[in-house]
Amino acid sequence: MTADPMTAPVLTPPASVGPVEAFFRACRYEARHLGALRSTWILLGVVAVLSLLLGVTVLLDLDTRQAVGSVAVADAIAWSPLATQVPTLCFFSLVLATGPVSTDLVSGAARTTWLAVNGRGTAYAAKCLVGCLTGAGTAAASALLGSVSCAVSLAVAGAAQPAWSEVVAPALRFVGWMACWSVLCTALAVVLRSRVVAVLFLVLWPLLGERLVGMLLGRLPGLDGASDWLPFAAGRAMLTDVSAYAADDRPFAQALVGSHLSTPAASGVFFLYAAAVAAIGLWAYRRRDVTGT
Repeated sequence: MTADPMTAPVLTPPASVGPVEAFFRACRYEARHLGALRSTWILLGVVAVLSLLLGVTVLLDLDTRQAVGSVAVADAIAWSPLATQVPTLCFFSLVLATGPVSTDLVSGAARTTWLAVNGRGTAYAAKCLVGCLTGAGTAAASALLGSVSCAVSLAVAGAAQPAWSEVVAPALRFVGWMACWSVLCTALAVVLRSRVVAVLFLVLWPLLGERLVGMLLGRLPGLDGASDWLPFAAGRAMLTDVSAYAADDRPFAQALVGSHLSTPAASGVFFLYAAAVAAIGLWAYRRRDVTGT
């Protein structure tokens, strides 16, 4: 029996999707996937609470110094609350940024993603961009909430407000730092093939590994200043402008930072490291198969 040509369904050829549209679709998918996870909102809620507690941190500083300057507020925004020199905000962002890559590769959903968005490179770029914007947006919201909390706490305590215009530049550097951090998390999760290993590396390397490497480099002839150019030494110098400190406080701040680079130079170095690691991650993602994870 032959089908009636008048009632047979008409098949419409699939519409071609350009690379730009495919990229935007991939970004929307990543954003919806991240927003659909309950853990995302739990972590962001914790970040919001900790940011609001910044006013308490500033008041504790006010008890001993009887004044709060813009440098103290900028440092509190970038570094409080501390977790052994790695801000808690970075750890939460690390969890968010490593999830999209590791989940796709481990669950086997990556193949569907690659087919849906027309290529691995598009999928990887979307993950990096969404992670970058999430990290930057979270940092911006954290800085804003922390600043409001600080201003309210100082007003309630009857203390003078700092020069808020001088806090804007350090806060913007903090936002840029977190954007790079998210890209580093995504790329290293691809390169190391494991979310757990990537998390451990990103926690331990800035705390211990880079310090030890810096000490070893300092013992080699002609490499005395090499430790200044290590990734997270430059990253700390990007966040902390040592030259803005009082003369008595500079040696201690310089020892914590671990780099003598100026803030603009350190920012450029950290951005270049993030771009280089992202490029390596792209190379690895294009070569990686789901079964190899």
